[in-house]
Amino acid sequence: MRAYIAGLFLLCLWSCLPSVPREDLSRKGAIFFQEREIKEPLTNDSPKESLIASVERSLAGLNQMKVRGNTAGFSKEKFSPEKVSRTLILFREILQSTTDDAEIDRQIRSNFSFWEPRRESSSDSILLTGYFEPILEGSLDPGGEYPYPLYAPPCDLAEAAAETTPEGASSNKGVVQIEDGREVPYYSRREIDTEGVLQGKELELVWLKDPWERYVLHIQGSGQIRLPDGDTLRVGYAASNGRLYRPIGRYLIDRGLLDEKDISMERIREFIQNNPDRAEEIFQYNERYVFFRLLPDSEGPQGALGVPLTPGRSIATDLTIFPPGALAYLVSRQPEVDESGRVVGWKPLRRFVLNQDTGAAIKGPGRVDLFFGSGQRAGTAAGEMREGGRIYFLLAK
Repeated sequence: MRAYIAGLFLLCLWSCLPSVPREDLSRKGAIFFQEREIKEPLTNDSPKESLIASVERSLAGLNQMKVRGNTAGFSKEKFSPEKVSRTLILFREILQSTTDDAEIDRQIRSNFSFWEPRRESSSDSILLTGYFEPILEGSLDPGGEYPYPLYAPPCDLAEAAAETTPEGASSNKGVVQIEDGREVPYYSRREIDTEGVLQGKELELVWLKDPWERYVLHIQGSGQIRLPDGDTLRVGYAASNGRLYRPIGRYLIDRGLLDEKDISMERIREFIQNNPDRAEEIFQYNERYVFFRLLPDSEGPQGALGVPLTPGRSIATDLTIFPPGALAYLVSRQPEVDESGRVVGWKPLRRFVLNQDTGAAIKGPGRVDLFFGSGQRAGTAAGEMREGGRIYFLLAK
């Protein structure tokens, strides 16, 4: 889970921010990797320092996985933990050995092969969306202008036996509660937020001003909370209720409330602010609920790899398909946001990225979510991001 980004977090009001296509890409044909040749220059449109830092974080995360003996998501035939680590180490050495872009391009082509994920009887392109870390206003004390709590994981969350996961629970998580000796789905968003079934159990971490902002935090999976005294604390994904993720953007489109071609995070926010009487109805459509933990010493939101995410470099994918921590080359386009936070155009996106996260809406080989960073400008770019693209995973020869 996107640690669930950090990150559902996505992802997503409509995917993990924008929208998820109607087709189920996770079940459309067999998945395999095909070696490709990239003829265009390997342009790196983001600072090299951030790339080196992200590579080092992937290496740290892979080392932690080896210590825990966790190799889920790795293909023994193609992408083993050892091959991914060797690729990252060699790539880092090349970046640190020269500042000449042409020489870096030459050495990368000479030392690495590029592998593109494919599905039988389907397009090779991906749907690229974006996610971010919101910065919200909150308080450690309830009441007044801070009525909306974030909850820590309840003690009665339980993991279902795989073969007995009850109807309504997410099959990949199997989170339930036990009632009269039976496994039943854990409480829904309606039961938690509207009916208040968790109130009075001392699970509240912090209280927020706005229900929309709380929902965004659930989707993104992590965020920073600015307190009244000026201090800031960071929270991150800890668990979920195990229920199925359903994008509220799709709910609004199917009911004719928003046009599919104009869907974005900003359009959804505007609709809810203009129709506050429908907010609970809309939020409750997505029964999946996220519980949080405090991250007092983290350098950034933590992804599924267990390391801080790097803006513009970390991606979320389906980690049952793509190798955790792996290096990839991403080709698409991205929104250009000015200093005032407005989208003023689009520009090419061609850069090396690291596979460090996942999310409940990121399923199948055709979905990739790019982490844009923290704050309003990152949120604007992430909210507009819903583009086709290509992704190539690198392996040292």
